[in-house]
Amino acid sequence: MAQTQQVKDLAAARAKSTFPVIDLTRYIHGSDDKIARRRQLASLISNDPVFSNDTRVGLSRVQDVKQGLAMSLRLYQLKEEHNLTHEEMLTCMDFIDELLPVGLHETAFIPIIYAQGSDEQAKYWGPLADKHQIIGCYAQTELGHGSNLSQLETTATLDRDTDQWIIHSTTFTASKWWIGGLGAICTHALIQARLIIDGKDYGAHGFIVPIRSLKDHRPFPGVKVGDIGPKSYGGFSKIDNGFVRFENYPIPRENMLMRFAKVTRDGQYIKPPHSKLAYGSMVLLRSHMVRGAGMTLARAATIATRYTTVRRQFNVPTSRKDTANPALETQVINYPMVQSRLFPIIAQSYAMLAAGNKMRSMYESMLSELMQGDISSLAEVHAISSGLKSTCTTFAATGVEDCRKIMGGHGYSYFSGISHLWSTYVPSNTYEGDNFLLTQQSARYLLKQIKVATTDPEKVTPFSKYVIKTIDQEAFQAERCSVETVNDWLRPEVQLAAFEHRAGRLVGDLAIAAMQPGMVWSDLNLECWRLCHAHSQYVLARSVVEGVAGVRDQGVAKETVRVLKRLSDLFALHTIQASLGDYLEDYYVSPAQCQSLRQQIKNLQDALADDVVGLVDAFDFPDHYLNSALGAADGNAYQHLWDAAQREPINQVEVVDGYKEYIVPILNQHGAAKL
Repeated sequence: MAQTQQVKDLAAARAKSTFPVIDLTRYIHGSDDKIARRRQLASLISNDPVFSNDTRVGLSRVQDVKQGLAMSLRLYQLKEEHNLTHEEMLTCMDFIDELLPVGLHETAFIPIIYAQGSDEQAKYWGPLADKHQIIGCYAQTELGHGSNLSQLETTATLDRDTDQWIIHSTTFTASKWWIGGLGAICTHALIQARLIIDGKDYGAHGFIVPIRSLKDHRPFPGVKVGDIGPKSYGGFSKIDNGFVRFENYPIPRENMLMRFAKVTRDGQYIKPPHSKLAYGSMVLLRSHMVRGAGMTLARAATIATRYTTVRRQFNVPTSRKDTANPALETQVINYPMVQSRLFPIIAQSYAMLAAGNKMRSMYESMLSELMQGDISSLAEVHAISSGLKSTCTTFAATGVEDCRKIMGGHGYSYFSGISHLWSTYVPSNTYEGDNFLLTQQSARYLLKQIKVATTDPEKVTPFSKYVIKTIDQEAFQAERCSVETVNDWLRPEVQLAAFEHRAGRLVGDLAIAAMQPGMVWSDLNLECWRLCHAHSQYVLARSVVEGVAGVRDQGVAKETVRVLKRLSDLFALHTIQASLGDYLEDYYVSPAQCQSLRQQIKNLQDALADDVVGLVDAFDFPDHYLNSALGAADGNAYQHLWDAAQREPINQVEVVDGYKEYIVPILNQHGAAKL
């Protein structure tokens, strides 16, 4: 069969790449051995009929959950059959591309047991969970409370006589709600409840709570548990988000996680060395979400880049017109308006992956320190993870939808691969901390860093050093952007200085506003939001700048360093441009510098045009995972879209089911037409 024009177009675009794509694949996924293993795991999933993409759509709620359970079972079978490590199994879960009933068991329940359980608890519960002899979930959110951990209504009251905790849902709204895995599969839940001893409330703590019998899976007396029903947009269809309500339900005292806070047999409460240690579980989940946001956006960018490369519309002259084939219409990706929307999304993906690597490194270092009783890094890691969770998931959800729009009408088809991706991802803006409320945590932390800067500047944490400059307000307010020529915008020190100045001014403004007479914290929510995103964008920009330096130090091809540097520049300058109002408020940037900034962004987009297909190929997404007729690696978009439609059940018969019952009566309502 002759190659279609679309296949030729994508192949030609690949041939234009100026750098070895494998270099950036290594940057994203690691060594050649890791890349090869990742591809083996992808093949393991794509070749298994249980994970077929063709059987996932058009199911009832009951069928969806049952399919999720079947996928969970097959995943664990593959783990045993192929002796997969925990990390490899998580990679397989990613390639399945569904949130499964066992998802929180693997990503929250098990890690939290090892991180927050005592050595004895980890030794007892850990192997049971590792071998999935018990299946757990993480239950914090309630019907009436989500983000406000201190006001959760579920209580755990110590009964000294029986040496038990009495778990109780004190009100109807105390019911745990939205908990993944709780609706159908979980036998245990890691419950966040307010710890009460002799009437004194010690705040939220974690408890391992049995939910269903291991003999027959029936809920225990005192436990009302079930599924909360279907979710918006068809997302989360395979996962059994559930509820649970407790009625004076007893569990052993030893089921309280006791690595940090402890309660002795005689009822003595031993407080943890730091009041925020209970937030460790949220830090873990949020640190995973940063890289997850980058990979999600990368998927959408891959689909949109490949499709706009093969899509041709209008025979309009552009600076990148295909002069070898003047009769052909213009490739959509060559229109500057498309480039200005799509290329920054690719840059954002790389920036978030760089920040995800940084976040993981910081979390692992913090966890090691916590195990030794050192809490010095907890506050900064918690603040950065909160801010990045908010900023990155916002970028990703918005970017996925922008990719759909870039793709035009076909982007709205389920077969584009975008709609499923978006409906599954968009809840991330709410779970694990609402993206707007979460910004207050980073803002509070930065205010505390200003106080530290005034008394002991050496103790200001690494990503907050810029607040030191704000102490001398006269000098700080006199700061101006040093850009004189268009190319000055390409200097990393200029870019980072701009991010630091913006965040520094906003934290200073917040500090001044907070000290005004009669001011209450809730009146400053907008200021917190602006500051948090300014700080998080600085962390992102700094992470990708350091990522470029790391690649350069590894001695990879100079062409790879050059293209990664262009991505870093585009991310920084596009982000600055999107917030120019902040820079103009205090005259840090001049009107002439604004103009040169826009020109440099155009220059970067033009310089990256030949490399964008290679840049998305470097993400190394297999076709089964993309599940996109329009973004397949071979570029044969129209043929794939046609074939997908032909496989639809409604097209398997010549006359649609319902013809006699409904269509005939409609046509004959006023008598049969005589044509």
